[in-house]
Amino acid sequence: MGSIEGRLRRLEEREGGGSCPECGLPPDGHGYLVPMDEEHPEKCFDGNPAERCGRCGRFLYTVIRVVYDDTEGEGATVGG
Repeated sequence: MGSIEGRLRRLEEREGGGSCPECGLPPDGHGYLVPMDEEHPEKCFDGNPAERCGRCGRFLYTVIRVVYDDTEGEGATVGG
């Protein structure tokens, strides 16, 4: 059985470019980017940010937290 499993694994890697056949994420990739915007909750991701692929175990989402701040950051310029 080991040789059949190895052949199947190699075939899946070759055809899918190493991507998981279930979620489509590459082995070195991150989850799909989703925004978390506290000022505009209607634009936020409403799923579970900790959800993982049932086959490969990778996180399906990478959450980006949108922050609005009036202060200038280091090296920021205002007006050009």
